[in-house]
Amino acid sequence: MPTHYYYTVCQDAVTRAKSFLELKKKGKVETEKPVVKRVSLWLDDVLWDYKRFPQFNTLKNGRKILIIRLSTRKGRIKLSLKPHKLFFKYLNEGWKVKPGVKLRLIEEERKVLAYFVFEKEFEEQEPTGSFLSVDYNADNISLGTSEFLIQVRTDLGKITRFYTNVRREIQKSHLVGWRRKLPSNKGRKLLEKFGRRKRNRRVDLQGKFAKRLVELAKVLNATIVLEEVPKNFNQKVARRRKRKEKGLRDVLHNIGMNGFQRFVLEKAVEFNVPVVFVSPSYSSKICPGCGAFNVKPDDDALRRRVFNCPVCGFSMDRDFVAVLNLLGLFPFSPKANEPLAEDPVGLMMLVVEANLLHHRNALIIATKTGAGGNGKKNIILAWDLDDFKSLNNVRVNPKSAVPD
Repeated sequence: MPTHYYYTVCQDAVTRAKSFLELKKKGKVETEKPVVKRVSLWLDDVLWDYKRFPQFNTLKNGRKILIIRLSTRKGRIKLSLKPHKLFFKYLNEGWKVKPGVKLRLIEEERKVLAYFVFEKEFEEQEPTGSFLSVDYNADNISLGTSEFLIQVRTDLGKITRFYTNVRREIQKSHLVGWRRKLPSNKGRKLLEKFGRRKRNRRVDLQGKFAKRLVELAKVLNATIVLEEVPKNFNQKVARRRKRKEKGLRDVLHNIGMNGFQRFVLEKAVEFNVPVVFVSPSYSSKICPGCGAFNVKPDDDALRRRVFNCPVCGFSMDRDFVAVLNLLGLFPFSPKANEPLAEDPVGLMMLVVEANLLHHRNALIIATKTGAGGNGKKNIILAWDLDDFKSLNNVRVNPKSAVPD
């Protein structure tokens, strides 16, 4: 038994050393050698009663508590645990606890935190007959099928620009001496504070939207179509921008497209929703109406983010055009050059505020439009996931209708 503790201690030490060396390369360490501030203990399947876990003890009042049995030199000891509600959620959904467990000792509070890792085998989902494509942008996320289009205003670019200005003001006001390039200790703490706040807002928004997206695909029984981009895609695009486009480079660097796709994949596995990737090349430069290739917008259209086809006169938001073209790039989905609809009302376009994502039935502004972008009419409706099973079931509030 002691050899197992030696082995897990070596694992812990190697992990801490690797983390310290990585932080040292980035200049984020304050000491020459790693210092252990949080005491932790790793246990393999021999050091704790893995095969009989989870076990419960019944108290005198009939209440059951979760326990974990540990092997020590003096025999087996019991630790009572107070698990998070997600612990039982994963157990009830068929997840299994992996053999390794990590214990973190909090001496001041005389507590022990237990970190469990769950695993579950999933079958790879085959693409279904309907498809839901997603186009990720700086200030909005557009998605849709051949029947409806939705645009969610995330304002990630606006958030990035705001915190960029905050960072510049901190750097200006906390410089010590004109030769010093780094801010003072107070300035460094402020930079960490607002940088963490920006990251938390972005991650929170991405996580909420990824969940709503996968829920919508589950209701529609649709396959999610994402853009196939390399690792650190936004950073690579930002480096290709000109130096005079410094603001745009900063926005592209911080919107986190790869992180959003990771959230979508995690939720897709949880809800058993298939996901496919297609190349996003020229997705906003191909006309969905006639198939004209490499249509370059003029300055006015580029500013208003409008796609105008000089061949057939098709006009639509550039982000919606990218959504339709992403649908056409997958082999079994409706092609981009196929007619959008023969009916005078072919598409439903929704513009959603991101702060309404956490509401199940949120009031949003919808633009119902015909093929080619004509016949627009604004209405206010309740966005319920069940409504997307059929566009005929959309519940309109007549008292809140917006005039044409």
